[in-house]
Order: sequence, then C-alpha cells, then structure tokens
Amino acid sequence: MRHPGTRCYRPAAWVLLLLVALAGCDANDEAARCEIFQTCDVTATLNVALIEHQTRPPANVSLLFKVDTEDGAPVPGLQPANFDIFENEQLVSRFESRQSIVPKAGQFRFTVALLLDLSGSIVASESLEPLKAAARSFVEATLFARDDPRYGEIEMGIWWFDGQAELVPLVGVTSDPDLLLAGIEDITADLPKDNSTNLYGAVVQGIDQIDQRLEVLVREQIIAAGTVVLFTDGTDQASRVPRSEAMTAVRRARPDVSIYAIGLGGEIDEATLTEIGRDGFVAASRIDDLLPRFQEIAGFIRDEANSYYLLEYCSPKRSGEHELTVRVTDGTAVGLLATRFEANEFTAGCTVSQVLAKVGGGR
Repeated sequence: MRHPGTRCYRPAAWVLLLLVALAGCDANDEAARCEIFQTCDVTATLNVALIEHQTRPPANVSLLFKVDTEDGAPVPGLQPANFDIFENEQLVSRFESRQSIVPKAGQFRFTVALLLDLSGSIVASESLEPLKAAARSFVEATLFARDDPRYGEIEMGIWWFDGQAELVPLVGVTSDPDLLLAGIEDITADLPKDNSTNLYGAVVQGIDQIDQRLEVLVREQIIAAGTVVLFTDGTDQASRVPRSEAMTAVRRARPDVSIYAIGLGGEIDEATLTEIGRDGFVAASRIDDLLPRFQEIAGFIRDEANSYYLLEYCSPKRSGEHELTVRVTDGTAVGLLATRFEANEFTAGCTVSQVLAKVGGGR
C-alpha cells in the first residue's frame, strides 16, 4: 500500500515563501543568518508555505500557512512553542507578543467529498450496515464537534453512486456532524435504482463537486482546500465513462485537492484504485476490516487539515516596514518562512485570542 499523505503540496494560486537556503548571500552572510535563526546544525527541513498574512489595528499580525515534511507529509499538532517570531532578525518575546494559534474557520475551510458505492453488491449483501457504521466513524473522526473552537474549519458532503449516470447527493456540504450522521442512517437497501457500478463517472463527478465547492469559497474570500474520498467494493461495470477520462480527471485535479480510495473485497481492481487514490489507497479484504480502513483515511485527512496554522501575535513595532521571519520546529526538523509587513497604524492595546490553548491547537 502506498502511504497516504505524502504528495508534495504546492497550491498554485497561493504565494509560497519558503526560506530554506539563503541564496544570493555570501558565505559569511549565510553563516550569520543561520546562527540568528538557529538553523546552522539542522539536517532535516520543514516546508513552510505562506498562504496569507494580514495586519490589523491595534498591532495584530496574523499568518496563515501550511507545514509539511521534506517528503510532503503534513505536520499537524504544532503548538505556539513550536514557533519563534523574528522581526528584522531580532527574536520577539513569545510572552510579550502574546502569540497564539487561533481558530481559522473564518479564513480557511477544508472540504471533504465522501463518495459511497451503493451498487447491488453492497445493498444486496450483508455489507450495508457495516458500511454505514464505517461511514459514521469516518464523519466522527474527521469533523470537529459543535463545542470545539475549530468547528467549521472542516466540512463534508456525502454522495452515493450505483449504475446511474449521475452521482446522487445524500447530505449537502456541512460542518455539522449530526446532519451527516442522520443522512447515513437514512441509507436503506431500496435507495439505489441501478445494480450496476458507475465507478469512473463517480470519480469524474466527485472531483467536479469539490472543484465547484472550492470556487464558491474562494468567491466568498475564504481560502480553501479539500479532498475526495471514494469507497467501492468492485470495478466499473456501467461503462458510462471511459477509464482514461477518469484517470485524466485525477491527474488534472487541482493541487489543493487530495484524492483517496478505499476498496472492499476481492473483486476490486487494486491497480486502478491505487491510481484513482493518488494520495492514498487502502484495502479491506473483509467487511470487518472496513471500519479501521475508514478511520485510517480519516486520520490522514484530519492531519492534512490540521497542518494549516493561523498564527497571530502582537507586534511591538509602531511604524515603518519590517521583515518578518517565522522559525518552525517540530523537534527534529526546522523550516523558515519570510515576509514583510507595515506597522504605520500600530498602537498599544493589542490582544490575541487564546481560545485554542485548551484544546492543543492541533489534532
């Protein structure tokens, strides 16, 4: 099995400012800077991608960014102590600046499209109830509860397919896990209308659904990323869409969308599902193995969503333009992010929400 979550993440529409090697400086300058940012003895690198930064009165600076390993695996669960902030190459006190990881639902959204195969081989067998249980566990493991400060950062919609030409919506995109769980409970054996399997059509339409949702969020000025998760227990039988068209849709899927596949039983085409699940494919040989496979994918998706951070702090600057560098470490590797900001309107009285301190700011 190819390990999910190791595709390098390069959103083309976002500004990527990764400061790993300081090109353009002579050896003395580079040595001095690596000493300032404590990177001289680093052997492993974190990729830190700046998505957006903002300033607002009285003196708040916020940065939305993503952290990955050198291999492109997401790095979730970092705490404020994992970040050091430098202004003009001088370390800013973590305590005086009140730096914190804050909820990002208003600025960032991660959308999950769950596609469930409800063809005849599922509904006419003993697999339907275990599939519903696995789907419920997937929802619970992926979304945040309503009382969690991060509620709204991750949302999900559920579609199902059989042999019909179109995906059928089960629950529209929502951040409310209760709505999704109720929709799953409503799945019955008489819901599907065509015993065949339009697998390739589901792939193409599922990617299109996530694209449409992300475009809506962007129009609402919300930065967005997402994933498609497809479950099937067989192969394409309907022949409504050529295999080549489905694979082209996967290859051309936008870089801020990941695609996973879950297969059940011995009739699946693992080579095809591995290609469809370009970011991860897991297989359950028996129905009893289905729930842990769904939970496994949910873990990767939660890690991906939680590798985005909104770091906010109070700047001590009161005028002028300044260089801002954030040093990120996870204990074994280090990455640097660099940008600039203006402090001409900054004054005293800055505060930063500490709401995530109680829940750990990560997974």
